[in-house]
Amino acid sequence: MGDWYKRMFEGKLGRYWLTVSDRRKEVTEIQVSFLKEKLPKGLTLDHCCGPGRISIPLSGYMPVVGLDLSGFLLQTAKNRAKEAGVENLFLVRADMRFLPFREETFENVINVWTSFGYFPSEEENEGVIKEISRVLRSGGTFILDMFNPGWLLRNFRERDWMEEEEYLTLEQRSVEWRSKRMKSRWIIIDKCSSEISEVSFDHRIYDLQELKGLLAKKNLETVEVYGSFRKESFDEAKSGRIIIISRKT
Repeated sequence: MGDWYKRMFEGKLGRYWLTVSDRRKEVTEIQVSFLKEKLPKGLTLDHCCGPGRISIPLSGYMPVVGLDLSGFLLQTAKNRAKEAGVENLFLVRADMRFLPFREETFENVINVWTSFGYFPSEEENEGVIKEISRVLRSGGTFILDMFNPGWLLRNFRERDWMEEEEYLTLEQRSVEWRSKRMKSRWIIIDKCSSEISEVSFDHRIYDLQELKGLLAKKNLETVEVYGSFRKESFDEAKSGRIIIISRKT
């Protein structure tokens, strides 16, 4: 996935994103509740599972395979699963473009928190969806959670400062609407050590119709769309998220 990924999710930056993930406890509870309601019980792939924020609580309801490329985040997930006494979670380190599973292995696949669209080429991003469809059983469920560019356009900010107990963070953004990519530069200051970390990356922006079309090309039929995990109806202007529930045909 490129050098930016290694810098972003390992070492000092990995520990920063871990604190970001840990602040989402209330959001996590809402998301897990939504997933329990919308997913049939069965073997589920948490695609880009990170530190197990979703995988660990969901594994109390159904067997879960958590997949990620970050060794640091997977080790964190392993430690946390052990502390929680979780037995129904299996962790795999792999590249999302080349899933190490046989065809039609999973009843469900989930991709939560905008973990799709980071590759530079359309072919690579589409290949990710092709791989998800390949390992999903016929009639299986795929849930994709992305940010909504319609909301982004109306609420765009070039810069944001965030101050927390341990970190000061500056995010700088720019959008190239012609190529449909958003570029981000993160500068993170550790308040205890005064160390400065920086990472830059860009992300493919997909609207709802593009996502539905991309899924359809890979035999994934959209059956429901929400604007939040609270099951709010999707509104192109007002919804912060696009949450698509699809079935493999």
